Amino acid sequence: MLARLALADEEDAYVDLARMAHEESRPYLTFSEAKVRSVFRRYLETAHPTIFVVERQREIIGFMNATISEFDSADGLFTTQEVMFVRPDRRGTRAAALLLRNFVRWSDQLGAIESTGGNDNAFHSEQTRRLLKRFGFAEVGFFMRRARGANGQEGRL
Repeated sequence: MLARLALADEEDAYVDLARMAHEESRPYLTFSEAKVRSVFRRYLETAHPTIFVVERQREIIGFMNATISEFDSADGLFTTQEVMFVRPDRRGTRAAALLLRNFVRWSDQLGAIESTGGNDNAFHSEQTRRLLKRFGFAEVGFFMRRARGANGQEGRL
């Protein structure tokens, strides 16, 4: 198993995984393949977001989107693990840990003063918390959300 930056010819695999992630974690929103493809192409052009993938025997089985930002009130950069997804049949392997290890290494190489991450959709929250703690992340508060679906109906939280 290997985690690395996504390659240009992996757009379709990324879209397929993003669709799976969306269906599991935000089914009350309408999935947009065009939007996901746009995000992937922006990654290729600007590295914002930065997309890591994990592969097993040359098959992409998971991904992570990460961003680099500047503080509004201090000098320096911080990084954020925004989305992390591993195919259901590959959960419980080293895939998520490899993605997170790459994220931490990348953040350190950038000289990030702080890195944030977690889960904002209540899907596998406890597992995500335990994984992040293994990599030195600390709980610092609460993330709250008020969700309304595209049709104006309250979303499942």
